[in-house]
Amino acid sequence: MKQRLLQSFLATILYLMVANIGNFLFGVTRRFDWTTTLWESLFFFIFIFLLLGYRKNKK
Repeated sequence: MKQRLLQSFLATILYLMVANIGNFLFGVTRRFDWTTTLWESLFFFIFIFLLLGYRKNKK
């Protein structure tokens, strides 16, 4: 469980950085700011956490 949380957290941080760099480089509208990206990363964290649990059960 601890390893799943850590892996999910690291993947989420990576996603957050890539998403914000992409928004900055491609000049996405001002409506997409850090708050929007934080919500996206929260759902991404939940998805990765559940995916890692599913993968573990399938082995």
